[in-house]
Amino acid sequence: MYRLLQTGILLTLIVALQASDKVWIPEALLQQAEQEFGDAAKERLLDWQRLYQDLQDESEDEQLRAVNHFFNKYVNYFSDQKHWGQKDYWATPYESLTTHGGDCEDYVIAKYYTLKELGVPVDKLRITYVKAKRINQAHMVLTYFPTADAIPLVLDNLISKIFRADRRKDLEPVYSFNASGMWLERLKGEGIRMGNPNKLDLWTDLRLRMAAQGMDI
Repeated sequence: MYRLLQTGILLTLIVALQASDKVWIPEALLQQAEQEFGDAAKERLLDWQRLYQDLQDESEDEQLRAVNHFFNKYVNYFSDQKHWGQKDYWATPYESLTTHGGDCEDYVIAKYYTLKELGVPVDKLRITYVKAKRINQAHMVLTYFPTADAIPLVLDNLISKIFRADRRKDLEPVYSFNASGMWLERLKGEGIRMGNPNKLDLWTDLRLRMAAQGMDI
């Protein structure tokens, strides 16, 4: 009986170690990053993978905090025109990390994808367009709904600390979406459903590029 108990404990530890060391970035992408962008780019991807491994068993609150901090630190802000030579381009997390830059949409996409992969339900996450009043321009943030009728938390690259939406007087919500739908936004609760996010050409293009990189947003 004692030997069986020891065997059971050992198997449990092996499974736990394997789960914590889960490799979720395809090896081909790591090699491609190193060849095209150098060692530093590959190391940023490996840091992203380590973040994922470290957060596996953490609470959603800790996952939100750590993921928000990681991308605000590891991605430098550049406009799409300056960084990609395009007026509007939604980068994959791989593209943002390897090129070491992106704009507000790219921060949000990377945070959304990482949290989804960590097991945060998609229906709690919204890619949200807002008007940033202080800079008087369109902006994008990630919102997190603890419950369907809750005031969401805001993950932003302009302000690193996570606040409830009702404390972000500088932001005026417009509309939001995730993989399952689109909504006309409001301060509290789900908002008015508008339809399918695949009607957004940039979203569809992003999904195709992520699929080609072995990732499913």
